[in-house]
Amino acid sequence: MPPYQLEAAIALTVSAICSVVIYLATRKNEGKIQLPVIGDEEDPRQDPFDVTQPIDLLDGYPIDEENVWNKMRVRKLTISVLLAAIAAIQSVGLGWSILDDHGANTIAYALLTAYTLYTLVIAVCSIPLRDSAHATAVVNLFTLVFLASAFLITTAILPSTPFPIAQLYKSSSVPNSLSYAALVLYVVALAIAISTPRGPKLHFPAECIYSGKTLSQATSKYEDNVCGVTGASIWDMLLFSYTTKVVMLGNTSESLEIGDLPIVPANMRATVTFAAMRAALRRWKLKIGPWRPKPGSGWELGYQIVRVNLPLMSVVIALSAIAAVLFYVPPFFVQRTILYLENDPERENRGWGWVFCAGLFFSDAISQLLTAQLFSLSTTELQVRVRLQLNSTLFAKTLVRKDVASSIVAPAVPAQTDAAPAASDVAKENDRKKKQHEESDFSSKAQIITLMTTDVDRVSGFGMHLFSLIDSPIEICVGTIFLYHLLGVSCFFGLAVTCLFMPMNHFAGKIVIGAQRNLMKTRDQRMALMNEVLGGIRMLKFMTWERSFEKRVLRIRERELKFQKLNYTIEVLWNAIWNASPIVVTLVSFWHFAVVRQQVLTPSIAFTSISVFNMLKYALNALPETLINLLQTFVSLRRIEMYLHGAEVAPVPLTDSLSQPIILQSATVTWPQNRAHSSTVSSAASTPRHKFILMDLSLSFPFGELSLICGKLGSGKSLLLLALLGEADLLAGQIQCPRTPPNAIASFAGVVISQEEWIVQGVCAYVPQSAWLRNASIRDNVLSDLPYDEERYQKTLEVCALLSDLRILEDGDMSEIGERGINLSGGQKARVSLARAVYSRASVVLLDDVLSAVDAHTAHHLYHECLKGDLMRGRTIILVSHHVRLCSAGAKFIVALDNGRIQFQGDPEGFKSSGVLNALVQSGAADASDDKEETAIHGVEEIADKQAKSNDHTEQASEAESSAATVTPVGTEVKRTEVKPEVKKTSRKLVEEERRAVGSISKDIWATYIAAAGGGVYWSIFALALILAALSPVLENSWLRIWSGSSLESETPKSPTYYITVYATITAVGLVISVLRYFVLYHGGIHASAVLHQKLLEGVLFATIRFHDSVSRGRLLNRFGKDIEGVDSNLPDNFGRGLMHALAALITFITITIVGGLPLLLAAIILGTLYYQGGKLCRQASRDMRRLDSVSRSPLYSIYGETIAGVTVIRAFGASSKLLRDMLRCVDTNSSSYYWKWGLNRWLSTRFNLLSCAVVGTTAVTAVLTPSISASLAGFALAFAGTITGDLLLLVRRIIASEQSMVAVERIKEFSEIKREPPEFLEPRPPASWPEHGTVKCENLCIRYAPDLPNVLHNLNFEVHPGEKIGVLGRTGSGKSTLALSFFRFVEPAEGRISIDDIDISTLGLTDLRSRLTIIPQDPTILSGTLRSTLDMFDEYKDADLYEALRRVHLIPSSATPAEEADVVNANVFRNLDSPVSEGGDNFSTGEKQLLCMARAILKRSKVLFMDEATASVDYATDELISKTIRQAFAQSTIFTIAHRLRTVIDYDRIMLLDEGTIVEFDKPATLLSQPSSKFYALCKATGENEFAVLRKMAGV
Repeated sequence: MPPYQLEAAIALTVSAICSVVIYLATRKNEGKIQLPVIGDEEDPRQDPFDVTQPIDLLDGYPIDEENVWNKMRVRKLTISVLLAAIAAIQSVGLGWSILDDHGANTIAYALLTAYTLYTLVIAVCSIPLRDSAHATAVVNLFTLVFLASAFLITTAILPSTPFPIAQLYKSSSVPNSLSYAALVLYVVALAIAISTPRGPKLHFPAECIYSGKTLSQATSKYEDNVCGVTGASIWDMLLFSYTTKVVMLGNTSESLEIGDLPIVPANMRATVTFAAMRAALRRWKLKIGPWRPKPGSGWELGYQIVRVNLPLMSVVIALSAIAAVLFYVPPFFVQRTILYLENDPERENRGWGWVFCAGLFFSDAISQLLTAQLFSLSTTELQVRVRLQLNSTLFAKTLVRKDVASSIVAPAVPAQTDAAPAASDVAKENDRKKKQHEESDFSSKAQIITLMTTDVDRVSGFGMHLFSLIDSPIEICVGTIFLYHLLGVSCFFGLAVTCLFMPMNHFAGKIVIGAQRNLMKTRDQRMALMNEVLGGIRMLKFMTWERSFEKRVLRIRERELKFQKLNYTIEVLWNAIWNASPIVVTLVSFWHFAVVRQQVLTPSIAFTSISVFNMLKYALNALPETLINLLQTFVSLRRIEMYLHGAEVAPVPLTDSLSQPIILQSATVTWPQNRAHSSTVSSAASTPRHKFILMDLSLSFPFGELSLICGKLGSGKSLLLLALLGEADLLAGQIQCPRTPPNAIASFAGVVISQEEWIVQGVCAYVPQSAWLRNASIRDNVLSDLPYDEERYQKTLEVCALLSDLRILEDGDMSEIGERGINLSGGQKARVSLARAVYSRASVVLLDDVLSAVDAHTAHHLYHECLKGDLMRGRTIILVSHHVRLCSAGAKFIVALDNGRIQFQGDPEGFKSSGVLNALVQSGAADASDDKEETAIHGVEEIADKQAKSNDHTEQASEAESSAATVTPVGTEVKRTEVKPEVKKTSRKLVEEERRAVGSISKDIWATYIAAAGGGVYWSIFALALILAALSPVLENSWLRIWSGSSLESETPKSPTYYITVYATITAVGLVISVLRYFVLYHGGIHASAVLHQKLLEGVLFATIRFHDSVSRGRLLNRFGKDIEGVDSNLPDNFGRGLMHALAALITFITITIVGGLPLLLAAIILGTLYYQGGKLCRQASRDMRRLDSVSRSPLYSIYGETIAGVTVIRAFGASSKLLRDMLRCVDTNSSSYYWKWGLNRWLSTRFNLLSCAVVGTTAVTAVLTPSISASLAGFALAFAGTITGDLLLLVRRIIASEQSMVAVERIKEFSEIKREPPEFLEPRPPASWPEHGTVKCENLCIRYAPDLPNVLHNLNFEVHPGEKIGVLGRTGSGKSTLALSFFRFVEPAEGRISIDDIDISTLGLTDLRSRLTIIPQDPTILSGTLRSTLDMFDEYKDADLYEALRRVHLIPSSATPAEEADVVNANVFRNLDSPVSEGGDNFSTGEKQLLCMARAILKRSKVLFMDEATASVDYATDELISKTIRQAFAQSTIFTIAHRLRTVIDYDRIMLLDEGTIVEFDKPATLLSQPSSKFYALCKATGENEFAVLRKMAGV
């Protein structure tokens, strides 16, 4: 019987007992497991955000199930037979030893037989098992068989010499062949157990996870489409072989798509993790005795994340502890191997040599496999899961959180009074409040997106560092014991030095956190500014502000790179400390060992000590690094918890929702604020002065009727609607109004409904003043996820006057709407938004100023056909409008507001008799006879329509025709009156699919980065530093070999002081060079970042407007955010370190080949080939994963952005649940590529680690085989072979990471080289005073949007004299806006020219041209800041000029008006130029924003002015005052006005009427009105007799 069998038998028996205990413990808890309880005891209703369906909980459906289980049974039966045979053999051995009367052998055989019988019972019982029970049994069987095989192999290969064997093992007559036979059978059983699948392959319906678009892009189809991890065998699990499918797919297909990837298991899908997290948030509250953490502190959220992921975290912690102990087993065998070579230089007895070589290889392999599993669980499972949990929870919170982002502004720092405390105390308090506000304030939409991306990534990333908390302390303990064993007390002197490095690490850590915080803050500022710049890109181009904003962005970017540089500097210095610590520790230890204690430093001590010191370096430095990560994670946790504790809108109450009246009782209402943290804000700030308040409203809106809310600009009309929706803050009184349940849209999906049952009581619809549209087709926007009803849909399009627009659009209602409706005119956006409400199933419809964006004809049509038509009959409609005269007659109830108070409420008769109506409409005043005309108006319109087809539902809103590649000029198509039949064809995409490159990174991408980093001198210095740093380890180890070998090989060795001095010099020089190479590397990295960002910024800012219309903002922000961050933070590291590891690996191979000779050369060639093939296989797939990860992030950013912007509309329609499900689908799409990215990483690293173990093993075997290799030379070779594992793995990882990071450069380069607008300046430049007069001449002007498209404007010829005022009228698509855009050269003439003051504008640079003209666009764009910065972006005017401009647009009263009291409610914010302006100017009404744009134009005072529906959202009275202002302020200027309201242009010098791109009429209004046959006459006539008379009078007819 082989030696040590008794010890092996005892160990196996202990293992069997542990197995029984674990089995009983898990069985005891069975039946207690349950799915997370989503419902809440306090709230028995179904949670509207419980979007998990039964199918989501399945991993998938088994494929060929019966056949698979039959094969499993055969396998388990085979194992049982083998175990029975082993039991029989061991029984024979037991009987033999009993007869032999050998006590120790008898006990050993008895224990071994009992162990085998226990394993046999497990195997037999597992035969009929299936599913999870089978998987558990397979793991159990593998463990038991593996342990038996491992112990028996170990005892079998141990030689009987040179260690004397204890007397316990007397020679026995039991033949060893019995033991070896049992061993062979165990190995066969192990092979079967390790390769037995834990379950069948699975199929899951991909459409339940991915969108149709994602599936349509898939290039490969296979039935077993679920990740193989669910049923993989132990062998496949250990080697991650289930990922091989993805590796092969990556190599066979040109490029991978998300739909090609296997679907992740159920526990990694968004719906399941979201349900678990939602349950955890309700169920687990952190409480220790009486202590509860403060809301927003981050403690409770951290506790909930730990609880919900506890099983997974427990496994990670357990594996970390085991891995920490196994970590030092390979160095133990290295030491033993070298010691053996020292004691037996002639290799007379190689038995123990082979044992140590085998021990070195297997211990290394097992340690690497275990660590790979640990990394997989941390990086893939835990990280992805936490990401899903937080992302989905934050999104769900956004759907119920008060929309404070639109109204909040930063708090002002209180002024210090005489009674205030000392200045320093006040400053400290203000700093504290400011910091608190910064952390808790999510006022900008960009900040909320940062929370959902950066903060979530940081928290989920901590999963990678979790095991360091467990692993490091254990490693330090084990490593110290090992060193004591090698060096004795000398090791403690060395380790004492590390205590000196600890404070330095801590100090560096603090600086890192500060620098990181500053970097994140600056990055946030840059992204917030970019978000606004991209949102207002049209305005920037109109105003020629590109360069100014480029400077602003670059100023922030400069600060950002300064902090990035600081980060890198700290990192380099920290690395220097990190690399210096083991060197100093080694030097001190060796000095004490060799010089002080006079011990001989042998190779086995020297090389093993250095190896252990280097390993300890990781553990010692991982702890502080992990603690820093923990702190950073905690900052993000606090921010996320703060957001989750933000104020929410009141939940929708349960009502019978039949005929609930809409009532306000003494209600005082203000804009929403986050009152959840009121304890941290002073009471005075609870309702700040700049917050508008609706005071003491008592109203009752009639059920099933039309009610009208009117009032002057900024009187609180929109706020009243928000109050009814439950979106505003109720300070006092009561409001009763039905609200839509969040899951309404989801519950309507797929249900067939008759027209009679279409309207659902208690469901609301809301149309905001600024239309909110999704980036989808017009049909999808109108249907808004409701079932398609052909008749209702067509009727809706008709009443919303959309049919004529759809005839113009090439793809009809399947035309895609750009992001934020960019490619539709203001009127079209308003009508699509209205159509959504009309088509909806709502019984209550709230409409905010839907008529302002359309012309008189369309307003009449919408009012009579839509609001008073069949589709809206019986619905409660509350309409905010400035069209008071049009709407008041048909309204049942009218409310007039004035500065937050009710001015009038009652019926139309009372309204007319009050003086309110006259104040709201123009000087023409209302006339009762006008109302009688209303009924005839439509008839007149029809007559006009027959007379002139161009008046078909005229819509003179500005067309954003720069994107008219999707809009074909009308020509013949418009004349068709029938609805275009639906033809199945692919509709053209406005917002193009995000392109991603395929194949490897092209050379020009690498060249771009290399050139951006620096020139020839830079790269020469870098190359030199790299080579010198790579050679320093060779010198260090060579000297150590000489020193340690001197005691064995030299007769007269020199003194230890000499050796240690040289060693210290070599290591110090090496350290300095390695630090320098990092400084050189990061200098180039920062330079490249600056160059690439500037190119991208310039490329995007100066791109054509068509580019901005066809590329979503989310995609651009992704380039400026994630991609630029990648180039800043990751690329220099990956690129530089890749080169460093390549050199290190090359030098290692050369060194060990020189030492080992031919055998190692052959081994190096074979292993090198395998390395290359493995890396090549993985490269393509890894690159695709990175690209997919980037591309699939953009829709996620877009859905975040869309939701944050339109959360009020989403809640009003009850679309929250549906949108949550859509978002979870986007998250699944993104996390799938992320999951497989890490899966590929693990697949590759496992194989590389095993190959590296083979390199080390081969080196050891060569050393044992070759007597000419001395112990010191073997130590030298093994020291290098030991580093090959890290170097080669990191080399391939860095190459892949570099390629993945280069994807960011590829994406940046793509947008840096897009088509640009013409140059900014052209010589000769125009005179400084140009245009002096304002003469405009158009000659044969033809405009088309692309060479292959027909003309939009046809041969326009006209001349405008200086100071003339021209009114431009025409239907949608007639070319009004194209004409305006052509003056600014957004579109270039195909033929003809435009001259201003006799200078052809095509000969001018764009900056010269656009800066001298002014346009006031229909969509007012305002950037955040103050009122002063809005009016005067670059401090060019005095305050007096700004106030004068505000007076002229009637935002502040004339200077004669007395100043307001300081404490007046609803004070006029425009009196204070420092009044804050929120993002997008959302704290002002649309009308106020238009007037601010007008004030800006007045300040500019151009000679040529274009006004495109500039006062559409302003009440009539103010509009009239503005018209007078324009005539005064621009008396000397030439003005072109595109308008809907005929009164705006009726007193102009001439009227230009466009139709189908040609001028049909161009004359004085009086002349045209005196010709009944003119189209302008028909247009005016259609407004009603009374209005017609007023228009004639104003025109002077």
